[in-house]
Amino acid sequence: FDVEKEGQVEIIGWLYQYYNEEPKDKAFRKAKYTASDIPAVTQLFTPDWIVKYLVENSLGRYWIDILHTRDDKRSEKEIAAGFGWRYFMPAAAQSPSVQEQLASINGALSGKSLQEITFLDPAMGSGHILIYAFDVFMALYQSEGYGAREAAHAIVEHNLFGLDIDTRAFQLAYFAVMMKVRQFDRRALERAIQPHLYDVPQTSIDENTFNSLAAGFSSAKAGKPLQLLHEEIQQFNSGDLLGSLIKPTAPADVLSDLAQYLHPRNGQQTQLTLGTASSDVGKLERMLYVHQVLANRYSVVVTNPPYMGSRRMPAILSKYVGREYPDSKSDLFSAFIELSSELVSKAGYYSLVTQHSWMFLSSYASLRAKMQKALLVNMAHLGTHAFEEIGGEVVQSTAFVMKNAIIHDYVGTYERLVNAPSQGAKETAFLEMVVNPQQEGVYRTNQANFEKIPGSPIAYWASQNLIRDFENGTPLGDIVDPRQGLATADNNRFLRQWFEVRLDTIKFDAHSIGESISSRKKWFPYNKGGSFRKWYGNYDYVVNWKDDGAEIKHFSFPNGKQRSVVRNPDFYFREAITWSLITSGGFSIRYREPGSIHDVSGMSAFSSSHETLIRLLGVLNSPVGEYCFKMLNPTINLQVGNVVSFPVLSEVVTSNQQDSRINNSIRLAKVDWNSFEGAWGFGCLMLLVHIAEHNRNWTVEAAFNQWKQEAQDRFDQLKKNEEELNRIFIDLYGLRDELSSEESDKEVSVRKADLPRDMRSFMSYFIGVTFGRYSIDTPGLAFAGGDWDADKYKTYIPNKDNVVILTDEDYFGDERDVMYRFREFLTETFGKEHLHENLAFIASGLGKAGDTPEDQIRSYLYNDFYKDHVSVYQRRPIYWELSSGRQGGFKALMYLHRYDEDTIAMIRTSYLHDLQAAYEKRHANLDTFIAQEANTREKNKMIKERDHIAKQLSELVKYDVLLQHVANMHIAIDLDDGVVVNHAKVQADSKILTPIK
Repeated sequence: FDVEKEGQVEIIGWLYQYYNEEPKDKAFRKAKYTASDIPAVTQLFTPDWIVKYLVENSLGRYWIDILHTRDDKRSEKEIAAGFGWRYFMPAAAQSPSVQEQLASINGALSGKSLQEITFLDPAMGSGHILIYAFDVFMALYQSEGYGAREAAHAIVEHNLFGLDIDTRAFQLAYFAVMMKVRQFDRRALERAIQPHLYDVPQTSIDENTFNSLAAGFSSAKAGKPLQLLHEEIQQFNSGDLLGSLIKPTAPADVLSDLAQYLHPRNGQQTQLTLGTASSDVGKLERMLYVHQVLANRYSVVVTNPPYMGSRRMPAILSKYVGREYPDSKSDLFSAFIELSSELVSKAGYYSLVTQHSWMFLSSYASLRAKMQKALLVNMAHLGTHAFEEIGGEVVQSTAFVMKNAIIHDYVGTYERLVNAPSQGAKETAFLEMVVNPQQEGVYRTNQANFEKIPGSPIAYWASQNLIRDFENGTPLGDIVDPRQGLATADNNRFLRQWFEVRLDTIKFDAHSIGESISSRKKWFPYNKGGSFRKWYGNYDYVVNWKDDGAEIKHFSFPNGKQRSVVRNPDFYFREAITWSLITSGGFSIRYREPGSIHDVSGMSAFSSSHETLIRLLGVLNSPVGEYCFKMLNPTINLQVGNVVSFPVLSEVVTSNQQDSRINNSIRLAKVDWNSFEGAWGFGCLMLLVHIAEHNRNWTVEAAFNQWKQEAQDRFDQLKKNEEELNRIFIDLYGLRDELSSEESDKEVSVRKADLPRDMRSFMSYFIGVTFGRYSIDTPGLAFAGGDWDADKYKTYIPNKDNVVILTDEDYFGDERDVMYRFREFLTETFGKEHLHENLAFIASGLGKAGDTPEDQIRSYLYNDFYKDHVSVYQRRPIYWELSSGRQGGFKALMYLHRYDEDTIAMIRTSYLHDLQAAYEKRHANLDTFIAQEANTREKNKMIKERDHIAKQLSELVKYDVLLQHVANMHIAIDLDDGVVVNHAKVQADSKILTPIK
């Protein structure tokens, strides 16, 4: 082990992190962690550059403050450069008043020696931060004329302190620090060198042992002092859970007596008796050391704290943090922010790298208010991917440096690195900012500005114009009523995709609670948020609100406590503007027509004024909305509290100038939403809308081109609307220098034509009319459960049985063959004259291989249709595929809403057996043809086909047994149970249906 090689000590930390991978993975699967899980789940090695940033901008800055009290005239930049601190960012220029206050505060550092600078890492892990602090201290000592060996001893004796909850991590940190000392003193390990590094003990002192201990104290210590010692020992009894968060309570004189009892002086005997529990003595000794570390105050505190949300904390830890750190109890990392602020001395610095949620979330508002009592000197806002080991977009980080001082007009420096895509890219960007602090991404702002924004988020990038908007605007919550809605506590039980249940059981037009009570309907539209979509849409779900939600309201725990939460029922069924809780795809807001119940994810705002709602919809859908919300809360969970804080300027709600554009945008988005069969407002396939105008004698290509132009016009008009609205609102809010009115295509929520997608939609509609779900003669849904009405079908008659057989060739030669029916459908819609032309165009759009267009279309239906259907219907397919297995001996579709207990038997006897006979006939014919064929190539081709059919026959025979078994069960379903339950019920553990994936 060569400690002199750069990075060798850090290898220890990496090794330990990977050592913990397996226990970490196991722990992550638990709902709550145990004490033994904490070391693994909270161990995360800090990237080297972040360590250097934290240490140089805290310890380094503290030393610069001392030098300036010595009348050192060099600038921060010059001093940092002299020490080679590449990651040191000089502070912003301050006003004369602030400079005067800083000089006064730093005056307390005058005359302070290096030995008096104390540096603590309260969550030291394997010692990475301490090791770099050692290097910085070594440079400082040598600059003061110390020799390397003398400096190394002084650093360990006077400067470095560290704690950790994990004994293995402590041992590694201890080893790493001792190796640093040995780098400068080859006999270091032979000397009595004791680094101030400790693992927090779990004392395990029970009441009897404590009473035995207490008997040795004088009567003068028997009252309150002894009680405080008892409280502290109780905290250390959970030392493996609480770690550095323990708050010392015992007085120094009591601890001094305890230390003497543990180590009697001058051979004196003591009354203290701990029986045979020698381990208790050792733990009490370690408790004394840790107590002293936590009782001291430090010049500099630097750490990468553990991350653990309160919901996963063990009960003892959660209760303790809630009591002792109420302003930061939501996560361990935030509790360590508060701890660090309490451990740092006046004019000292504390610096951490944490998740960035404390900067914005309302749950940390009190913590932010407390932190306003210190100076936020510097922040490197890292965003996602700051740690290579943490992927995804959820964990976003920030590193920051605070000075324990109060100056109201202090200007902090902030480096915005959130857009850099990787750990290495963030480091590179930061170094470029250090070299050129005037470049884009470096912000200088007075933290007093944060108080002008509701909730005081650390919105350092807010411009003066935007801050003025917040000061002059009216909070959105004062204009409308943003409300959370229903939480069912079991969505699988109470929610359905609207197309799963019978259409006639859904109440689409309820306008009040009274209507829902009087209605006999069971299912009501449910607003669950959904994906990024502006203006209109995301009408996907229905909820069981029968009898005014009686079943939901009585849904309770075994102890009788209600599980569901019926929030704000007076607002159910009212018109609203609504947005999604999850905003990973960007913020978007929609108009919601009357008739829906909203939930906690489909957040909604209400007003008695329709005009007010649509005007707010306009401004919130502009870049101004996204910009403000990313400032109030850049996490992916946009809470109601964030939305109510949006500043609404008076012109937004008083002017009707933009109403027509906003209403037009809603209309365009609604037309688009209803153009596809996933919407309950779907009336007709877009390619069939104009066939009557052409007397049903037209080409699919011409119909597609007309649809393409209509979709493009709609897209262009909506984009034009949005860009004009963007321009107006950006100008109104004075944000022209920060925002652009231009809209990218991906931000426009309506769809353009897309040949492959639209041909797949064409095939889906064909299957739908063949089952009778749709009719060429009837707009909208013709049948989705209930009573069958044959009068709805005149032009194209659906299959009389609830089955569509899918085969790789035509084995029937009649209407049982899917391509026979498809030709019939095309003839009735686009005319016989263009049949072959239309088949060719559709085949080209589907993009499948085959000798003829019919072969290509058949291939799509046989191989790909069901996968596409499952995807379009969000893994809740309404057409189910029966499949015999890999050889494809039998494939068929049946329609969920036409299913009854005799459907499987009908399919088996009327279709499977007929197909089996067709296979047998084809197999026999091939035997004859093979015997007569002289051409070797053709003969081999027929042999291959015959062998494949033989395999299909064999598979089909086995499948027939399964199908018979299920048919004999006469399985009934209830559409209210939904697709997943009913699919599993019909499957009956028999694998007769293709699984839903």
